[in-house]
Amino acid sequence: MKGLKAIATIAIIISLISVSYAISNNSSILAMESQLQLMNTSLSSLRSELRSLQTELNTIRSSYYPLMVEDALGRIVTIKSEPARIVSGAPSITETLFALGLSGKLVGADSYSDYPKEFLQLKEQGKIAIVGGVTTLDPEKVAALRPDLVVIDASLQSKFIPALEDLGLTVIALEAKSVEDIKSNFQLLAKITYKLSEGAQMIERLNAAIQNISSRVSSSSPTRTLFLVWHNPMYSAGNGTYLNELISLSGGMNIAGDRTGWVVVNPEQVVTANPSVLILSSMYLPLDPEQMFAYFRSLPGFENVDAIKNNRVYILTEDAANALERAGPRVVDGVYILGYIFHPEVFNVQLPNVLAGNYTIYLAR
Repeated sequence: MKGLKAIATIAIIISLISVSYAISNNSSILAMESQLQLMNTSLSSLRSELRSLQTELNTIRSSYYPLMVEDALGRIVTIKSEPARIVSGAPSITETLFALGLSGKLVGADSYSDYPKEFLQLKEQGKIAIVGGVTTLDPEKVAALRPDLVVIDASLQSKFIPALEDLGLTVIALEAKSVEDIKSNFQLLAKITYKLSEGAQMIERLNAAIQNISSRVSSSSPTRTLFLVWHNPMYSAGNGTYLNELISLSGGMNIAGDRTGWVVVNPEQVVTANPSVLILSSMYLPLDPEQMFAYFRSLPGFENVDAIKNNRVYILTEDAANALERAGPRVVDGVYILGYIFHPEVFNVQLPNVLAGNYTIYLAR
């Protein structure tokens, strides 16, 4: 529809230019009236064509559903009609729905969702209800919102599917173990909600960010990296996680990448692997940043770790952490954060050791 409005606007502008030209070159009132009549005729014809095109688009849209799709659990789900009321079970899903332009259709979300600002405003206005935490979703609260579609995280919330379906709800499960999974999630939600162009644009932005960073670091040696989401025990993303893939694409080499899934790394292994960069990413820090830095410096043998010796320990918290830990549209920012941390010499950018809610000011690109 934006394209149709643009066509109409262009037609009007061209017609007005024609009128102005006629007035400036011929002061005759008759000539001006003739031009105005011509403009009205053109506009009437254009309006008629637009109405016809809109009718065709509405026909296509109405025939689009019912739609059968396969979700992350291999379930074939039928979407009976265009979803008008949607519930999100996880922050990454909420952010994806907003990025697709579906804020007006979201009626419920988990308690951890907090982005974008529009979401917080709608929640405060009572237009979006909270239906429990990510792992404590309340099917009854979800059902009370009468959603056409419930979107959940497959790895954390699949246990809720039987209860939700028993309540007559349509459920789609998403999972993100790789960057391709993230793109597939964008595409699937765009397909289900008839937001095809918006979904394509989101994928294009992520592809462009990855291509930009990857191409610029390709001639540099990978930076040995330990990426943690908790400090005690040291909990890290191993092989088979999208974070491990993002580290590699952004010019890093994950020292926990020789193991699969989410793994615990002990301090002795870190000392032996000797990472050049240590990243702790957590939205809620158990200690303030200076205490966290002191904690890492206090670990036996860590005084010999390059990341400690060269002051390349980075703490990502609040929105900076979410840009990486939530497999949604802000992963685009996460790619730049990692690239800048791993190879400041390539990008001529020196990020501070603590990145929080204002991280975007450092991502001029």
